[in-house]
Amino acid sequence: MAANIYIYCPASVPGLDRCDLEEELEAFFGDAAEDSGAGGGEAGFNLDFDLADGEDPHVWADRLKPFLIGIGVRLGTVFDVFPDGWEPGMVWRRVEVFGTDQRRTDRPGS
Repeated sequence: MAANIYIYCPASVPGLDRCDLEEELEAFFGDAAEDSGAGGGEAGFNLDFDLADGEDPHVWADRLKPFLIGIGVRLGTVFDVFPDGWEPGMVWRRVEVFGTDQRRTDRPGS
């Protein structure tokens, strides 16, 4: 399993829409990550990326936060970072684009 970065943006907040953000992220990651899915609903939308083998997800996360701020991502946007081979109970990372950056071991989505 490749390392993953999942980006979540809230609805009803000004900022980039899903299509525009997706294009920006594909250019940002280039060949280092592949768009692996997206979804949306009343609460907002998500964009999912699988990093290429050998890419360090934490290096990308450190670069992603200021990038998202610079392109005008929505307030309340967060992203989750799961290292290669991640399984429940292992450490994962939750980054609030305009807030905290935490290492966690709880179940994602809780």
